[in-house]
Amino acid sequence: MAEKKGEEYSGKNVKRLDQYPNNYIDEDGTRWRKGRCFFCSVHCLLYGGVDKNGKLTEIIPLDEQSKHCYRMGEHGEKFIKFHYHPARINRPLKRIGERGEDKWEEISYDQALDEISTKLKELRDEYGPETLVIAEGTYRSDHLWARTRFTNLFGNPSNIIDPGTICWCWTYTLNMSMVGWPIECSVPPWGAEAGSSILWGVRPYENGGEFSGIWRTMSAPVKRKENPGNMVVIDPLCTEEAKESSLWLPIIPGTDLALQLTWINYIIENKLYDEEFLKYWSNAVFLIRKDIKKLVRLSEIEEGGLDEDFVVWDAKRDGLLGWCSDENRYYADGEVDAQLSGEFEITFKNGETVTCITAFDELADRMSQYTVEWASGVTGLTETKIVQSVTAYATGGPAYIGWGLGSADQHGPNGANSGIAKTMLRILTGNIDVRGGEYIGFPGIIDADGEKRFPLRDSEFELSEMVTPEARAKFLGNDEYRLMSWKGFEPIDKCFRKMFGVPRPMLHQLLVTPPKAWDAILTGEPYPVKALIAWSSNPLAWAPNTKHVYKALKALDLLVVVDYWKTPTAALADYIMPAADSLERPMATTIEDAYDIVLIGDKIIEPEYERHVDYDFWRGLGLRCGQEEYWPWETYEDAVAHRLARGGVSYEEAMEEGAWVNSNPTPYKHAEVGHNGQIKGFATPSRKAEIFSSIIQDLDYDPIPEYKELPETPVSQPELAKEYPFRLVTGGRWSPMHHSEFRVPGCGTRGVWPNPIVQLHVSDGRNLGIRDGDWVWIETKRGRIKQVAKLEWGIVRGVVICQPSWWYPEQPAEEPWSLGVFDSNANVLTDDAYETLDPKTGQWVTRGMLCKIYPVTDGTDRADLVESIEPFVNEDPKGFWNNTFNKLNHKA
Repeated sequence: MAEKKGEEYSGKNVKRLDQYPNNYIDEDGTRWRKGRCFFCSVHCLLYGGVDKNGKLTEIIPLDEQSKHCYRMGEHGEKFIKFHYHPARINRPLKRIGERGEDKWEEISYDQALDEISTKLKELRDEYGPETLVIAEGTYRSDHLWARTRFTNLFGNPSNIIDPGTICWCWTYTLNMSMVGWPIECSVPPWGAEAGSSILWGVRPYENGGEFSGIWRTMSAPVKRKENPGNMVVIDPLCTEEAKESSLWLPIIPGTDLALQLTWINYIIENKLYDEEFLKYWSNAVFLIRKDIKKLVRLSEIEEGGLDEDFVVWDAKRDGLLGWCSDENRYYADGEVDAQLSGEFEITFKNGETVTCITAFDELADRMSQYTVEWASGVTGLTETKIVQSVTAYATGGPAYIGWGLGSADQHGPNGANSGIAKTMLRILTGNIDVRGGEYIGFPGIIDADGEKRFPLRDSEFELSEMVTPEARAKFLGNDEYRLMSWKGFEPIDKCFRKMFGVPRPMLHQLLVTPPKAWDAILTGEPYPVKALIAWSSNPLAWAPNTKHVYKALKALDLLVVVDYWKTPTAALADYIMPAADSLERPMATTIEDAYDIVLIGDKIIEPEYERHVDYDFWRGLGLRCGQEEYWPWETYEDAVAHRLARGGVSYEEAMEEGAWVNSNPTPYKHAEVGHNGQIKGFATPSRKAEIFSSIIQDLDYDPIPEYKELPETPVSQPELAKEYPFRLVTGGRWSPMHHSEFRVPGCGTRGVWPNPIVQLHVSDGRNLGIRDGDWVWIETKRGRIKQVAKLEWGIVRGVVICQPSWWYPEQPAEEPWSLGVFDSNANVLTDDAYETLDPKTGQWVTRGMLCKIYPVTDGTDRADLVESIEPFVNEDPKGFWNNTFNKLNHKA
C-alpha cells in the first residue's frame, strides 16, 4: 500500500479505501480489512493491510478527514510495533520458581487451561465458587459478557474488581437509578448543537489522544464557529480546552461537589429551572414525609394501594392523587396539576396525620445552605465566576455536562454525591433527552408482540438469572457498598427489563471495592479468597495502596494473568496467558451496553503464535468446568454472528458497514408511546426522571447529596497539612499513556513521556528549590515516589498533579525491582482505608490528598549556590555536607 522514503510514507493507491469493500485486495496482493481500534473506548474505524506473506504493512484511518491518534501513529506504525513487539507474551508461561523470582517455562495453551481449570475446581470444592475474584483493567475487549457468563455459571457472586469503581461505571449505575440510562459521556450525539457545554474535569484531547474523534467531530473549535455557544471548563489545570473556553474555573481539586451543590441552590433560588419538565416528567412533585424525609407510598394512604406507587397533591382536585408507576399515569382521568411546591397535612390509612412536602421543596431546603459565598471559600473560585458559570449552564441551553474523571470520579466520600448532584442539575434544567443536552438511548425497536428488532445485548449473554440468591448474598461488599452490589442491581434490572425487554448489564454495576478483595485474601473474612484472574488488568499499578495489593497477590493460591505484556502483576502470577490484540479479533460491542448502537470491526490478521482472543480463554475454562451446554459458539466469530442475526444482519454485512444503528438519534423518547401502548417515560421505578431517587432511598442512603470535607485537607486535618501542605491529584490521563498502558519502550508511545511527569506552579517550584526537569519526591503519609517536575503557570497554586500508574518495563521483573512498580506509581500514595471510601460505591480518593514535594538531589547540588565559605573554614566539611544532604532529603 505504501513505500517508505526515509521517515515519510507515500501511498501508491490514490483512492481511499473507504471506497472499497471489506477484504479488498489491491494490485500488490495486500488484503485490506475494516477493523476497529481498542486503544481507547472511542473505537475508531480503521483499515489494516496484510501482505501476501501474512504480515501487517500499514493501518490507515477511515477517510481523508480522519487521523490516527498518538497511540496509533500516522500510518499505524505504533500499533504495528505493538503487534510485533518482542516483549509481547506469545505463549503461556507457567511459574517454576518462587512467586516473584521471574522463573518460567513455556507450555501449550491447552495444558495451561487444563491446569488452571483443575486448580479452580479444587478451590471451588474446598472453599466454594466465591473463592474466585476477577480483576479487570482498562476497557480493552468486547468480551466482558464472556467473563460474566463464565463466573455466573461457575456459581460466583460476580466478585469483580475494576478501576471502574472510580471511573464511569459507578456513575453509569447512578444515572440508571435516576433516569434509567447511562447519560454520562464526554460529548453526547448532539454536542455540537449545545448552547452551553460544560467540560468538568475532562480533557477530550487526552481521553483519546490529541485527535480524539469525539472532541474533533462534536465539540471542537471548528464546530464552535458554527455554533458559538458557551463552553465552560472546570479544571485546576489550564488545559487546551480551557484556552478555547468562554470561562475557565480553576477549582481546588476535590471540591467539585461544593460547586455542584451551589449551582443547584442558585438555580432553585433564581427560578432558572425547567418547571414544566419538573412537574410533568420528574418526581419532584412526589410527596415526602417532612419528619423522616421518606417518599410517601400509595400503600400507606389507602387500602389496596401499591408500595411501588407514589402520591402528589393535585390542585385540580385539591387533594391527594396516586401515581401508577407500572402504567406511567395518574389514577385519574382528565387534567392533573401536581404541585411542585407546598406543605400538606396528610392522613395515612392508619389514622396518623403527617406533614408532607414535595421532593422539590425538600431539595430546595437542603440546598439553601450552599451559597455562592460559601462555595467561593471552599473551591477557591471567585463569586463572579461561580455565578457566571451556573448562569451559562442554566440559561444558555440546551446544555450538557461532559463526563470527566475530575467532576465526580475518584472523590471518595463525595464521589456518589457528586454524581447525584450532576444528574439533579440535568433534571432541574430539563437537559435530558433533548437535542444539545444529555442523550437517552434505547436498544432498539420492540414490536407489539414483543419481538425484538435489534442485535443481542451484552446483558443477554451474561445469564444473570443463573446467579442464585444464596450466591448473590456472598458478593463482597453486598451490605456495605449497596449501590454497586446485587441489592442495587436488582431494582435497576427490574426497571430496565420492563422498559427495554432485556436485562440491564451486570458489567459494570457489580464491582467489589478492591480493599474488600485484598482483605478477604489476607484474612479469610468474610470467607477465603484463594484465586484471582487478572484479565487485561494490572492492579499493582491501578489499585489504591500498592503495598496492600502486593501483600494480597503474594498470598494467593492461584494467580492467572491474561495480558499482552509481563506487567508487575503478571510477574507474580502462576500462569501468564497470551492475549490477542484488537487487530487479531473481530469486534461487536455496545460499549458495555452503554450505547444503543453496535460498533463492528473485522479481524485484520490471524493471531500470532499462541495468542488467543479472550472469548477462547473464558470458553475454554467454561468447557473444562462443566459449562458445555452454555457455550454453543465454537469461535468468537460464531458468537458475533449469533448476536447480529436478531438484528437482521449477517456477519459479512456487518463487517462491511462497521456498525449497526437502530435509527438516527431522536430526542424526547420519554414522551413516545412504547410497544406496550404506554407513554415510555424513563426506566426508573416511577417511570419519572427521579430527582429524588427511590432506589437510593430504598438502599437506605440519603437521595439528597451533602458536602463533606475529604479525609485529607487543610480543613479536615490541619496538623497533617503543616507537614504535607500541597493538594495532590493522581488520577488524570496523559495521552498517549492510558492508565498503566503504553509504557513499553519500542512501541513509539513511551518516547512521548520517557519519564513520569508531575506538574506544579512555577512559584511553588521556586519556593521549594525545584527546577523544571528535576526529579522530585512526592510524599504522602503512606509513602513516596519520584517523578520529573514540570513547572506550569496555568495551574492552581498549592496543587500537585502527577501521572498515575507508572511502572518500568525495562527494569527486572524479579523482586525487589518488580518492574519499578514502587518507584513512580502514584498509587503508592493513595489510601484504601474503609473510612476514606465512598459509602455508596466504595470509590477512593485520588483528588485532593495532602502531600509534600521536594528535590531528589545530592545536597551538594543546591547548597553551593547559597551557603557561605564559613562551614568550609570553621567546620568539618564532611559533617557539613552530611547535614545538608539529610536536611534536603527530609531525613532526621
